Amino acid sequence: MVPAESAPESAPLSPSADAVAAVTAVWGDGPMSLFTHLARTSLFLDALQEECLGPLGISFADYGVLRVLELEGPRGALAPSRLAEVLVRTTGGMTKTVDRLERLGLVARRPDPHDRRGVLVRLTAKGRRSCERASAAYVAARRRVLAQLDDTEIAELDVALRRLLEVFEADHRGSSGAAVTPR
Repeated sequence: MVPAESAPESAPLSPSADAVAAVTAVWGDGPMSLFTHLARTSLFLDALQEECLGPLGISFADYGVLRVLELEGPRGALAPSRLAEVLVRTTGGMTKTVDRLERLGLVARRPDPHDRRGVLVRLTAKGRRSCERASAAYVAARRRVLAQLDDTEIAELDVALRRLLEVFEADHRGSSGAAVTPR
């Protein structure tokens, strides 16, 4: 049996640094490494969102609806199809989200005065309060995470991720030009 080479003595890596080092060792730098890092980042972002929103009994998809309606103002209301478009969801998925939020008393549907077949969704007072609490928790968590980066790193990441988002959006439109909605 051949003895294994011993690793040089050094301080132990953090679990995250271990994972990054393992990915780089297997894939090197490049597309596979990039997508692996994006997937891991997505998992951590999901966990952060759950940390902030879970105690309020809502998901990030729910929060997105509440936040968009909040930005419409106190009397603002939107059609479910418009919510789906803004939040990049299918109309069927949006119907399920609005149903859940309505059961929780956070939104209400009302007839669309301009379209007898349509409905509009608006925030209830309870929904507005929930949105405010969720926003405060989410802002605090974002600040906690981003405090580990300097302003230049934040700006560079923002530019790079905006460009990657443009590429993904173009890819989802496909050659036909029709938008493909994720999930």
